[in-house]
Amino acid sequence: MSIFHKLKTFLSHKNILPFLGLGISVQAPINLIGGTLKWWASDSGLNLAAIGIFAAVTMPYSLKFLWAPFIDQINLPFSKRMGCKRVWCFVFQLGILAGLLFISCLNPKVDVWPLFFGSLLIGFCGASQALTVDALKIDLLKKEELTDGTTVKEFGGRLGYLGATAGMFALSMYFSWNTAYKIASLMILIGVFSLFFIQEPPKKHQKISFHTTIKMPFMEFCQRINLPLLCLFIVLYKLCNGMLGSMAYPFYNQIGFTAKDVLAVSSIFGTIMTALGILIGGIILHKMNLRPLLFVLGCIEIFTSIAFAGLAAVGPSIPLFVVVIIFDNIIGGIGSAAWVVFISRMCSKSFSATQYGFLDALTMIPLTLLGMLSGWLALHMGWQNYFIFTGALMIPALCMVKYCDTLFEKK
Repeated sequence: MSIFHKLKTFLSHKNILPFLGLGISVQAPINLIGGTLKWWASDSGLNLAAIGIFAAVTMPYSLKFLWAPFIDQINLPFSKRMGCKRVWCFVFQLGILAGLLFISCLNPKVDVWPLFFGSLLIGFCGASQALTVDALKIDLLKKEELTDGTTVKEFGGRLGYLGATAGMFALSMYFSWNTAYKIASLMILIGVFSLFFIQEPPKKHQKISFHTTIKMPFMEFCQRINLPLLCLFIVLYKLCNGMLGSMAYPFYNQIGFTAKDVLAVSSIFGTIMTALGILIGGIILHKMNLRPLLFVLGCIEIFTSIAFAGLAAVGPSIPLFVVVIIFDNIIGGIGSAAWVVFISRMCSKSFSATQYGFLDALTMIPLTLLGMLSGWLALHMGWQNYFIFTGALMIPALCMVKYCDTLFEKK
């Protein structure tokens, strides 16, 4: 099946196509309040100490599992007509729009705390929207449609990333940053528009209590899968990629690549390669079972780390940089699609937000807590040894894929 034929299949499926627009809307907020916001703040003259506090505005993406049960269980007004999660998603989208329009009226150098709290609002609503869209995907799509739905959403996410990074930098060259952030709200409106093409299936809600909201989702989890083993596997499998990715930009800077090199090769070209990888991943997932695919991708992650070690040995070679980025981002795109499908299939439609939020939070651990050690390790080990070490971190996870049958065989 060709990529173009696959795209035609996606575009003709009424239940799947809306997730393209929702993917754009989901990915844009975290980038708009991440590196792009820090660049705007730096460009306006804000000092580094003040810029550092903005790292906290993305914290809701790691904590969203805490309020996931309420999204599963609480009905807002119009839930009977629109569906519980569609209403929640719409509310969160309105919150993101309000936050973007608010910070677009500020001066980062003067309005530091208003900018911080406006960005935190975007972070909370953006993380909650992301959780709700993934839960909607699990609720709406059949098992055989989940792969295609995930592929379309992840592809839309790459478009959202490109718009919130390279697109914002391009806009800032012709307009002010304030205007650029106003224009960025269009990406969220795409998600609002897409939401109205989704027909959420009716869902029976139980009386809200600790038992039904917190205890039952995990009891149901444990009836189907070995939950402690799954949690350990998720953390171990994401260690390699998390430790490598957390130090990528400092690595590029220290070995001699310029900002233009990184923007052109890693940010723009790399994003295109990731989008291509996501489409390829959608095709592969129809031809290959998840278990062997996760094993193969894990092995390739090790070789990716070795490729980065090779780049560290050679130095700032643009041709080698391009080759490494092509290799890393295409495989990363395939892996992204496969991983989301894997954790989505582990979730029940009855508790989709709670269970997906919990598993996704485990995915974030290597990118947050354990990633904080990456700078210290790189400093003391040197870049070559550091990247070889990150590759070795994948070995325990590969052993689990090969030998732990209960990870992939539900009870």
